[in-house]
Amino acid sequence: MDAGRGLEIALSRTITSATAVVMPEESGGALVRRLGRWVQDNSDAWASAVEDVNAQGVQLTISVNHEMLDDPRNAPDGLWRAFSIECWVRRPARTTKEIEQNLLKVGGPALSLALNALVEQDEVELPSFEPLPEGAAVITKVNRYERNPVNRLRCINHYGPVCWACELDFAERYGPAAAGFIEVHHRIPVSTLGAGYLVDPIGDLIPLCSNCHSVAHRRTPPFQPAEIRELLGLPPKVPALPEV
Repeated sequence: MDAGRGLEIALSRTITSATAVVMPEESGGALVRRLGRWVQDNSDAWASAVEDVNAQGVQLTISVNHEMLDDPRNAPDGLWRAFSIECWVRRPARTTKEIEQNLLKVGGPALSLALNALVEQDEVELPSFEPLPEGAAVITKVNRYERNPVNRLRCINHYGPVCWACELDFAERYGPAAAGFIEVHHRIPVSTLGAGYLVDPIGDLIPLCSNCHSVAHRRTPPFQPAEIRELLGLPPKVPALPEV
């Protein structure tokens, strides 16, 4: 994406709150229009994404064409010329780790909503995310299965950037350079999903560290996260993950 035509995110925090605002860059008009078209063509998916944010205890404000929406789930029709997505949460934070967690809690949902404008563009590459919908085969020299970066963000925002199985926190182990790093595991192998399958980012995906993720794929079908905890001699987690 050309410079000045993408998204920018502003993060701010106080001792008691954290805020993230995502908006297009100065020349991001094409991106604005694309998000508007996507929202209008996928109104149910957009409403579900907004409800997911609210369910996580994050306050959400969305403006379109410089007018605040009364209900963010119901986006306006017509041409979008501008938008902003603001997420904020009131939670105390005094340590570096608490500050990072709060910023991730608001930054993840704000960015994931805006990324709906990008995920269906075949020419866009997002190397920092796992490559809508999950499991949709694309014809190249081999079958390649697409992974949705929005689902990844929703999964990490729900569970946190910590391995569900062994509870490794990369930031604690390696320091600030590794803060927020985690892999996301598909509990149902992507290759077995039919085209158009709608993935539940909370039930179908789970954050795992690199080691646990590798062990999960040592078997077909993969080990479930609870089974990896058994291999490690760790007690079951409560509540347990839903069956898949």
